[in-house]
Amino acid sequence: MKVNKGEVNVQSFHYDVESPSADVKTELNINIEHPEFKDENGEPLNEDEGKILQVVVPFEIHPENAPFKVSGLIGQVVQPIGFHGEIQDLEAKDVQQLSRPVVEYIETLTYQVTSVSLNRGFSLNFNKDIEIEPNQALKDLKNKESDK
Repeated sequence: MKVNKGEVNVQSFHYDVESPSADVKTELNINIEHPEFKDENGEPLNEDEGKILQVVVPFEIHPENAPFKVSGLIGQVVQPIGFHGEIQDLEAKDVQQLSRPVVEYIETLTYQVTSVSLNRGFSLNFNKDIEIEPNQALKDLKNKESDK
Protein backbone atom coordinates (compact mmCIF):
# COMPACT_ATOMS: atom_id res chain seq x y z
CA MET A 1 0.00 0.00 0.00
CA LYS A 2 1.39 3.38 -0.99
CA VAL A 3 1.01 5.97 1.75
CA ASN A 4 1.49 9.74 1.94
CA LYS A 5 2.91 10.48 5.40
CA GLY A 6 3.08 13.57 7.54
CA GLU A 7 5.78 14.11 10.14
CA VAL A 8 5.78 11.99 13.27
CA ASN A 9 4.46 14.17 16.09
CA VAL A 10 5.58 13.65 19.70
CA GLN A 11 2.79 14.85 21.99
CA SER A 12 4.62 13.55 25.05
CA PHE A 13 7.54 11.31 25.93
CA HIS A 14 8.43 10.54 29.54
CA TYR A 15 11.50 8.77 30.83
CA ASP A 16 11.41 7.77 34.48
CA VAL A 17 13.80 5.87 36.71
CA GLU A 18 12.19 2.58 37.74
CA SER A 19 13.27 -0.35 39.86
CA PRO A 20 14.51 -3.18 37.65
CA SER A 21 12.32 -5.53 39.70
CA ALA A 22 9.11 -3.56 39.00
CA ASP A 23 6.42 -5.25 36.91
CA VAL A 24 7.22 -5.61 33.23
CA LYS A 25 4.86 -3.58 31.08
CA THR A 26 4.56 -3.31 27.31
CA GLU A 27 1.49 -1.34 26.34
CA LEU A 28 1.32 0.04 22.83
CA ASN A 29 -2.24 1.04 21.99
CA ILE A 30 -2.50 1.71 18.29
CA ASN A 31 -5.45 3.91 17.43
CA ILE A 32 -6.41 4.99 13.94
CA GLU A 33 -8.85 7.83 13.63
CA HIS A 34 -10.44 9.82 10.83
CA PRO A 35 -10.62 13.34 12.21
CA GLU A 36 -12.14 16.00 10.04
CA PHE A 37 -9.01 17.93 9.10
CA LYS A 38 -9.56 21.38 7.66
CA ASP A 39 -7.32 23.62 5.56
CA GLU A 40 -6.39 27.21 6.43
CA ASN A 41 -9.74 28.39 4.98
CA GLY A 42 -11.74 26.01 7.16
CA GLU A 43 -12.56 23.72 4.25
CA PRO A 44 -12.25 19.91 4.56
CA LEU A 45 -8.95 18.59 3.18
CA ASN A 46 -9.07 16.96 -0.25
CA GLU A 47 -9.32 13.19 0.12
CA ASP A 48 -9.49 12.31 -3.59
CA GLU A 49 -6.23 10.30 -3.34
CA GLY A 50 -7.41 8.49 -0.22
CA LYS A 51 -8.84 9.00 3.24
CA ILE A 52 -6.64 11.09 5.57
CA LEU A 53 -6.15 9.25 8.84
CA GLN A 54 -4.35 9.91 12.09
CA VAL A 55 -2.34 7.16 13.79
CA VAL A 56 -2.08 7.79 17.54
CA VAL A 57 -0.05 5.52 19.82
CA PRO A 58 -0.21 6.00 23.60
CA PHE A 59 2.36 3.76 25.27
CA GLU A 60 3.79 2.69 28.61
CA ILE A 61 6.81 0.40 28.64
CA HIS A 62 8.96 -1.04 31.40
CA PRO A 63 11.28 -3.70 29.93
CA GLU A 64 12.27 -6.71 32.02
CA ASN A 65 15.14 -5.92 34.45
CA ALA A 66 15.46 -2.37 33.07
CA PRO A 67 16.15 0.56 35.43
CA PHE A 68 13.68 2.82 33.61
CA LYS A 69 10.24 3.10 32.10
CA VAL A 70 9.00 5.22 29.22
CA SER A 71 5.54 6.44 28.39
CA GLY A 72 3.93 8.97 26.14
CA LEU A 73 1.80 9.71 23.13
CA ILE A 74 3.14 9.84 19.58
CA GLY A 75 1.23 10.12 16.32
CA GLN A 76 1.34 10.72 12.60
CA VAL A 77 -1.08 11.79 9.87
CA VAL A 78 -1.19 9.33 6.96
CA GLN A 79 -3.08 9.02 3.69
CA PRO A 80 -3.26 5.50 2.24
CA ILE A 81 -3.46 6.07 -1.51
CA GLY A 82 -6.65 4.61 -2.97
CA PHE A 83 -8.20 3.79 0.43
CA HIS A 84 -11.68 5.32 0.71
CA GLY A 85 -13.27 2.74 3.04
CA GLU A 86 -13.96 2.78 6.73
CA ILE A 87 -11.22 2.38 9.33
CA GLN A 88 -12.62 -1.01 10.36
CA ASP A 89 -12.04 -2.18 6.76
CA LEU A 90 -8.26 -1.93 7.22
CA GLU A 91 -6.59 -5.33 7.45
CA ALA A 92 -4.13 -6.10 10.27
CA LYS A 93 -1.17 -5.84 7.87
CA ASP A 94 -2.37 -2.37 6.77
CA VAL A 95 -2.69 -1.22 10.39
CA GLN A 96 0.81 -2.54 11.02
CA GLN A 97 2.21 -0.72 7.97
CA LEU A 98 0.50 2.56 8.92
CA SER A 99 1.63 2.41 12.55
CA ARG A 100 5.19 1.11 12.03
CA PRO A 101 6.84 4.57 11.64
CA VAL A 102 5.35 5.67 14.98
CA VAL A 103 6.49 2.46 16.72
CA GLU A 104 9.98 2.93 15.26
CA TYR A 105 10.01 6.47 16.64
CA ILE A 106 9.27 5.11 20.13
CA GLU A 107 12.16 2.65 19.71
CA THR A 108 14.51 5.40 18.52
CA LEU A 109 13.61 7.92 21.24
CA THR A 110 14.02 5.26 23.92
CA TYR A 111 17.43 4.27 22.57
CA GLN A 112 18.61 7.88 22.38
CA VAL A 113 17.39 8.87 25.86
CA THR A 114 18.82 5.74 27.50
CA SER A 115 22.17 6.24 25.76
CA VAL A 116 22.39 9.61 27.53
CA SER A 117 20.86 8.63 30.88
CA LEU A 118 22.38 5.14 31.25
CA ASN A 119 25.54 5.63 29.16
CA ARG A 120 24.34 2.84 26.90
CA GLY A 121 21.40 2.72 24.55
CA PHE A 122 18.58 0.30 25.29
CA SER A 123 16.92 -1.25 22.22
CA LEU A 124 13.23 -2.05 22.53
CA ASN A 125 13.17 -3.80 19.13
CA PHE A 126 9.46 -4.34 18.69
CA ASN A 127 9.46 -6.97 15.99
CA LYS A 128 8.01 -5.53 12.81
CA ASP A 129 6.47 -8.94 12.14
CA ILE A 130 4.37 -8.99 15.31
CA GLU A 131 0.65 -9.12 14.83
CA ILE A 132 -0.96 -5.86 15.83
CA GLU A 133 -4.45 -6.18 17.20
CA PRO A 134 -7.02 -3.42 16.66
CA ASN A 135 -8.01 -1.53 19.80
CA GLN A 136 -11.28 -2.43 21.58
CA ALA A 137 -13.24 0.44 20.02
CA LEU A 138 -12.35 -0.80 16.53
CA LYS A 139 -13.28 -4.38 17.48
CA ASP A 140 -16.65 -3.16 18.82
CA LEU A 141 -17.26 -1.22 15.62
CA LYS A 142 -16.49 -4.29 13.49
CA ASN A 143 -18.85 -6.41 15.62
CA LYS A 144 -21.60 -3.83 15.26
CA GLU A 145 -21.11 -3.83 11.46
CA SER A 146 -21.27 -7.62 11.27
CA ASP A 147 -24.50 -7.67 13.32
CA LYS A 148 -26.28 -5.56 10.67
